[in-house]
Amino acid sequence: MRFHPLLSVLLLCVTIIPKGNTGLIPGTKRCTMLKGKCQEKGCTTTEHKMGECSSHKVCCRKWWIYGPYPTPVPKAKPS
Repeated sequence: MRFHPLLSVLLLCVTIIPKGNTGLIPGTKRCTMLKGKCQEKGCTTTEHKMGECSSHKVCCRKWWIYGPYPTPVPKAKPS
């Protein structure tokens, strides 16, 4: 009899708790937030380098997007 209220409270708590964004390296997460993308080979002529996503990838963004967004430099985790 007491199992039903406990189950409903548990389901309510599970739906209220927000899901976290896991699995992204801090540099990659910041690059994505700044409307950039991580590339291995480097930036093209229409993009500028904003920082590093990881030790072997750089964060690139189109140069015409440069104006409206602030650009703190994304840094890779030291390995």
